Amino acid sequence: MADTLEEKRKKIDAIDARLAVLLAARFSLAASLAGLKKKVRDPLREAAVLKHAANLVNDGRLRPAVLAVYREIMKRSRLLQKADSEAGKS
Repeated sequence: MADTLEEKRKKIDAIDARLAVLLAARFSLAASLAGLKKKVRDPLREAAVLKHAANLVNDGRLRPAVLAVYREIMKRSRLLQKADSEAGKS
């Protein structure tokens, strides 16, 4: 039997709860890289991350959305690294 709207929303809420924790952990790790890298942006690494993410998505319809989210994650990670790097200089 198909899930009801409420059941599907509960599943989304459960995924969102895990996703928020994982994103916070990822951002924390990314911010800690500020002192280890010469430059905040590493295009080769970013391309590798995007390729890996694309390979993990089996449904081609979803791939562009997933990659857009990853691009935003990397953008926010760079901003955190830049802020941490600048805070370390003062």
